[in-house]
Amino acid sequence: MSRLLWGTVYGLLFRPTPRWALHGWRRGLLRAFGAQVGTGCRIDPSARIWMPANLRLGDYVAIGEGADIYCVAPITIGSKVAISQRAFLCTASHDITDLARPLTHAPIRIENHAWIAAEAMLFPGAQIGEGAVIAGRAVFRGDAAPWTIHAGNPACQVGTRKLATTDANKPPEETP
Repeated sequence: MSRLLWGTVYGLLFRPTPRWALHGWRRGLLRAFGAQVGTGCRIDPSARIWMPANLRLGDYVAIGEGADIYCVAPITIGSKVAISQRAFLCTASHDITDLARPLTHAPIRIENHAWIAAEAMLFPGAQIGEGAVIAGRAVFRGDAAPWTIHAGNPACQVGTRKLATTDANKPPEETP
């Protein structure tokens, strides 16, 4: 019943809102349906969220246009994470070793400062370490170590992420 109600609220009150405004309204709707949403999150109105009660967002998360958050199982996203346009976070699939194809599911966890780029796909059970990048259109399953870059289909590590030495990249206590 809650899925039906969420679908109705999404279609009437979430999806038609302007993308440049009403961020607090969309956060409030998600919270009303059980999502844990941190401060300053920006969720595009075209982002599809399957079950808000299975969604946990840290502070300042950005979810882009057309992102598909298929949270049959929990999806936990840390703070200052970017989920780019049309990315697909998928926590459920079907067991292909059984002709009845029963549903299988596993949670996805994305740590702070990670970036899931445009049209990337995360499979059930994906674990994305702090600061890791899953490149555009990458098809990722498994674990991404912190501060690594993964690209391709299937995605593999292609580099490490090194931050520029600027005041913007220093923790708040080190900034003059």
